[in-house]
Amino acid sequence: MRKFLRIILNQIFKMQQKAYNLPNCSMYSYCDGSSSSHITSFATMSFDQKTQEKARKMREKVKAIVKKNIKTPEKLLEYVEKSGTKVIKIPYADKILSHVKEEEGFITPKSGFEALYLNVVLNKKISFKTPEMFVLRDLPLNIYVMSHQFHKWFSYKMKLPGYDEVSQENFKRVYEFADTNKVKQLSYSDVMGLKEAVRRDLDAIEFVLELSKEHEGSKKTLEKIKNGEKATL
Repeated sequence: MRKFLRIILNQIFKMQQKAYNLPNCSMYSYCDGSSSSHITSFATMSFDQKTQEKARKMREKVKAIVKKNIKTPEKLLEYVEKSGTKVIKIPYADKILSHVKEEEGFITPKSGFEALYLNVVLNKKISFKTPEMFVLRDLPLNIYVMSHQFHKWFSYKMKLPGYDEVSQENFKRVYEFADTNKVKQLSYSDVMGLKEAVRRDLDAIEFVLELSKEHEGSKKTLEKIKNGEKATL
């Protein structure tokens, strides 16, 4: 999955470059308020030093928290809730979330009718905006799947780029952008935001794979995460 995502994102850039007759030496920038990134004809991306350092420190902190609770993944949810993020356990959470193309785990803030739907069903209120949430079925937690979601949540709380609503929505549709006509709908800012969103997910996947090397776990679950398939929390 990691290799495929990188390939498709490079393809997106190349198709846009061709569609708009852009010179090969051009460089375009993207900034979401927390960092700046740059894309060249080689579709490379660089984070500023401040963001790299923030990501490194965050990874170490997450690793320490997860390792401390490796046998008690529910403690990670308690940590999330104590940090001010709402945690919702509800029967059929996976089916409820599927209507807005989300999966169990960390859900970034949403707006519009998708937010209204989630608020009515999950929060029993009428509002067109939702805060960040953890939504899952009331089942035993798998430490590796939970670690993947916890890493993404921590990245969001640390204000790393890629979690704005547009980037997250494009990330859910990333496979559609293999179509040239779909790519033309994206601005360069959209492309960079999408790359940041993918980077956040890849960071979380790599974190779990690294964790699995240090601790015995479910190979089946790890394969599901690595391949981008659904895995039960």
